[in-house]
Amino acid sequence: MVGEHDDDATGIPTGAGVDPLIAHPKLATGQTGQIERPGDQTPWWFVPGLCAVALLMIGVLVVAADRRAAPLAAVPPVEVATSPVDVSTTVSAPVQPETTVAPPVVTTTTVDPRIDTLPPAGTVRFGGSDREILARCEEHLPFDPADTEFETSSYFFFDSSGISQFVDRISTADGERVEVMRGAGRSVDVDVIGDNGAFAAFFDGSRRFEVVVNPAADAEQNCGDRLVTNAPGQFSEPHTRIILDVCVDNLNDIGTTIAGVTSQGARFEILQAGGELAEIVFDPGDGDLMRTTAPAFVIRDQGILSASGVVSDGTNDLDITIDIGSTVGESDARACSPSDRL
Repeated sequence: MVGEHDDDATGIPTGAGVDPLIAHPKLATGQTGQIERPGDQTPWWFVPGLCAVALLMIGVLVVAADRRAAPLAAVPPVEVATSPVDVSTTVSAPVQPETTVAPPVVTTTTVDPRIDTLPPAGTVRFGGSDREILARCEEHLPFDPADTEFETSSYFFFDSSGISQFVDRISTADGERVEVMRGAGRSVDVDVIGDNGAFAAFFDGSRRFEVVVNPAADAEQNCGDRLVTNAPGQFSEPHTRIILDVCVDNLNDIGTTIAGVTSQGARFEILQAGGELAEIVFDPGDGDLMRTTAPAFVIRDQGILSASGVVSDGTNDLDITIDIGSTVGESDARACSPSDRL
């Protein structure tokens, strides 16, 4: 062939028209015209090995399936008894709720028959006559804050003889009682009448009599003027009394005396000769007078009179403070009568 020639070294034909794979083999095999093709390096045992592995996996799966099926086969089948089902349905009539009609409620109002025998509202029946309540202070706590169970309701009036009187209704943890100022003693039993604060008390002492109090529910109370006493240095335990009545006795040659009546039966006098010094006389309610051991101080400011000092009975001392003018001022006070003086 034209252009062909043999390579002298290999004996492989070269030149134009010669197969490139023959002219340029990848690896020489020593055999003219034969070359090693890609993929021919696969070992002879590869394909048989794949078949053997596949057969082994199939055998393992078959053995595992047999072992799982064996315990299930040993369990006997469970027979389920069936019974015919009654498909018939019965529709019951709706149950009507029982209704009970309650009888009509009959309300009865009981009226205390004694209400018709009460004195008029705002009066006290005392000594057989009805007397006007001139001052009152209800639900007062005289020992607050030390004792908040002791409570007083006080009513001031004049009896038929023109003598100042008052009634105290006292409530404690032990019960109730009524006290009258002028030597009548005390009543243990309190008889409540109606719902408007009326009450009655019977006194059986040196003379027998009944007191009936019918306060006016809407009447103004008079709790502003006060007399306060306490043991010296014991300012946290005051004893506060309500001043229910004040009178003034002007004696030009001696001075001015202011006298008053308080709840719980106490009375007082402020004797002022002039200036800011005065003497205080105090009756706690037992008739044992206490007087100031040193001049008391009196201050007047915008209609309010305040007096303070120390009173003593010779054994016991009390700090005392008197404030007048919130309810009845000194200039508006009535003139004292002889029965008002200590």
